[in-house]
Amino acid sequence: MTRVLSTFTLLFASALVLAGCAAPAPAPGPDTGTETDAPTSDASAATGDLISGDGYTYNVPEDWGIPDQSPAGFNPDSFAVDLNDTDGFTDNINVILSPAGQITSDQVEQAGPPELEGSGAENVEVRPRVGIAGEESAHLSALFTQGGATYQIDQYYPTHEGQTYVVTFSFSEGVPQGDREDLAESILASWTWA
Repeated sequence: MTRVLSTFTLLFASALVLAGCAAPAPAPGPDTGTETDAPTSDASAATGDLISGDGYTYNVPEDWGIPDQSPAGFNPDSFAVDLNDTDGFTDNINVILSPAGQITSDQVEQAGPPELEGSGAENVEVRPRVGIAGEESAHLSALFTQGGATYQIDQYYPTHEGQTYVVTFSFSEGVPQGDREDLAESILASWTWA
């Protein structure tokens, strides 16, 4: 667990830098009640513990949950880990609210890669957009090395009612992209707006 706790400072800083540098988003238009055209996953929703945050909930897989200790110096809106991970890096999810409020998918895809690279990320990739609880989300992936740990992230950026949520999944270096996306999509398939 200590290795996962030491890596959160960088992930938190990366998300804040991206959120802080994004150009102001256009004011949201009237709510038409229509859902996004972004593809939705056919993943089965995770059925483990229900995690609640500011304006949303999601379920994690059965072996995941909130850890006993919180990461020092990191105060996410929500946070859960694989409680049975034994490979030296604890796979996890954390969510923070963008301090800039709303950030569009176009803004994320343009500003995100250079911001992540500026934070030391390698292999930054803009992945296909996804739908999360009826909202479109950009999806970025990257590889980080910090404090002797090398790990991969997948970040999603759904926006609801003028607030963007930075949803970061962190995985051990050896977890293949397909497996990372399968796990992320199972959690995101359970996402609901409160």
